Amino acid sequence: MEVINQNRFKELKATGQLPSPKGVALALLNLMQQDDVTIQDIAHVVQTDPALSGRLIKFSNSLHFNTRRPIASIPEAVMVIGLPMVRQLVLGFSVLSDHRNGKCNAFNYQMFWSCSLATAIANQALSAQAKTSSEETFTCGLLSGIGRLTLATLFPDKYAKVLSSAAGAPPDELIRLEQEQFDTDHNELAAAMLKEWGFPAILIEIVYHHEDTEKGDFQAGSRAYTLVHSLNLSRSLANLCVADESSRRALLPGLYVLGARLGIDAEALMTLSDRVVSEWQQWGKILDVPTQDLPPFAEIAAMVEVTDNEAAEKSDQAELPLRILVVDDDKAVSNYLQKLLISHGHTVFSAADGQEGLEKMLEYNPQLVISDWVMPNMNGIAFCRSLRTTRDGRGLYFIILTALADEDRLVEAFEAGVDDYLVKPFSVKVLMARLRAGQRLIQLKEEISREREEVRRIASELAVTNRRLQRLALTDSLTLLPNRRYGMDSLEQEWEAAKNGGRPVTCMLIDLDRFKQINDTYGHDTGDTALKQAANILKNSSRTQDIVSRIGGEEFMVICPDTSLKEGAQYAELIRKTFEDSLINAGAERIKINVSIGVAEYNPAMPHFSALIKAADDALYQAKLNGRNKVVAYTSTVPR
Repeated sequence: MEVINQNRFKELKATGQLPSPKGVALALLNLMQQDDVTIQDIAHVVQTDPALSGRLIKFSNSLHFNTRRPIASIPEAVMVIGLPMVRQLVLGFSVLSDHRNGKCNAFNYQMFWSCSLATAIANQALSAQAKTSSEETFTCGLLSGIGRLTLATLFPDKYAKVLSSAAGAPPDELIRLEQEQFDTDHNELAAAMLKEWGFPAILIEIVYHHEDTEKGDFQAGSRAYTLVHSLNLSRSLANLCVADESSRRALLPGLYVLGARLGIDAEALMTLSDRVVSEWQQWGKILDVPTQDLPPFAEIAAMVEVTDNEAAEKSDQAELPLRILVVDDDKAVSNYLQKLLISHGHTVFSAADGQEGLEKMLEYNPQLVISDWVMPNMNGIAFCRSLRTTRDGRGLYFIILTALADEDRLVEAFEAGVDDYLVKPFSVKVLMARLRAGQRLIQLKEEISREREEVRRIASELAVTNRRLQRLALTDSLTLLPNRRYGMDSLEQEWEAAKNGGRPVTCMLIDLDRFKQINDTYGHDTGDTALKQAANILKNSSRTQDIVSRIGGEEFMVICPDTSLKEGAQYAELIRKTFEDSLINAGAERIKINVSIGVAEYNPAMPHFSALIKAADDALYQAKLNGRNKVVAYTSTVPR
């Protein structure tokens, strides 16, 4: 895809200042361009850079590759990862190492790489969970923001002004300002850079559209759709990882919606996010990229804040009845406050000191506390500090009663977590005014809490609906096997794995012999029954790693990973024999159905995964010519 004027990109490239690999990384990239390069050649050069060696071994041992035993050597790591992915990782790590700082004052280089690293890890985890795993997803996430770094590198002063002008504005405004100043924007530059570095076309398009997924023409449920929304969610999760506490709470509800688009409910998203944060912190130490400690996402969710548009509409309504805890060792003051508050419709509990107040807090869960400052055992300030360390106590509205209102004492009170104060002796008018201020905040918090739960409920329902729709879109309604679309996507993934990892993969096409005759003789209901029973035979005959799908009419496909042509042909013969020994119910009769099977194995000379299907189809055609009820393995002698 051409998203940037090539003449403009050539102008920028001619400056010689575009982010690019250097040193060992550059030597590796040049070496990999040679046709006769070997894994040992690559490993030898990698071993000259201890930091790069450690990073590749760490990556090869990640959950992405699901290795049975730990990888400890560079040759093993290179073999597991595959040369194309090694190239991408070397490129990403090199650009990171060489561009940790720069001259653009408004560009936070450390935060940029911290966010990019979190995006990479999240993108890898999400792609694996969605089973659209591509080895490039880590590097794709790491370099998805490379356009911003490029502008900061080429135009440090001008880009600083652009960033300052766009601060706090919608993302579209930054794009507009970049186009206005530089005749390009960070998304166009990112796509151009990835193309220059040889990334697959689909990933270039994903990176270009990941900030605004709606502008990309991606079919819902397709692999590209899942990849672009995974990267979009990864970037949002990364922004949350590097944000401060208050910003994290505001960002979390948006994650629920993005997760729901991928069929991930709130609970699963929080589990995945905790895992991403742990990996982010580990990788941060390895790459010397700053990270920060985050509480578990379940705890962030409990404190999340969302915008409430109804608060202003309800501000003029009647007072909200509250559960109030009065804490005072002076019984006269305590009794007076209780009677006054009860007369205004509130439910009131009392305690004589802070220690008893903590016990009543657990028992009655009040919304507001009015506490004296000076009390035996535990005074009001110590009581407030203790409350603020608990989950339920953090959200309470706390009013302190004090006889002295000097500046130092008030500062001490507010630093301890007090929300408001009242000087004794107090007037009823002032007390009720302070109470109404607390009521407004409590009401707002409760409405926010309800809205938060509603957002989570809707997001969870949407996730369930999307998962159901995705299953329906990829399932054959008659046989309940995966359909043609799922089968073709799976074959493409296995094809890529075979191409990058040097593993065998075999494809077989299975056709029910003389199926039209069954329909014509016994009717279409019997034909449907035959298809369902054929599907059951294939499911029961398949191995754990095999992928069985119905690709149309009476034709089925079985993908056999890690299976040679000889093994695939043996397996196909077993399936054929199982059909031959089985009977299909046709009303009062039981009829026999035979199958013809064509088998083909991935060959590096094949230009596209469709060539593997074509080879299996040619073998199937030959099986039909040979009299049906046969297995034919594709070789160069099979007519095409």
